[in-house]
Amino acid sequence: MTEIINDSELNEVAGGKGSWQQYAKGSYVNYGNYVIYTVAAGDAVSGISIRFGVTNEQIKQWNNLKDINVISVGQKLTIYPTVIR
Repeated sequence: MTEIINDSELNEVAGGKGSWQQYAKGSYVNYGNYVIYTVAAGDAVSGISIRFGVTNEQIKQWNNLKDINVISVGQKLTIYPTVIR
């Protein structure tokens, strides 16, 4: 189940600290149990994972990424979030 949280709760999610907005800038479309996230300039898998309360490894597996350090602006990532913000 996906939970909506706010910035004050971020320290408890995926090791995040501070506003998720500094870590993930892209947009997403919510399809219920998963989202399609569009990578924006400056994004990194680690920031995206913080935003959605998942691990880097999960994003890597869900999207068949060979290297989590190689993503492109405009790339679509499937994510099964534990939180939405």
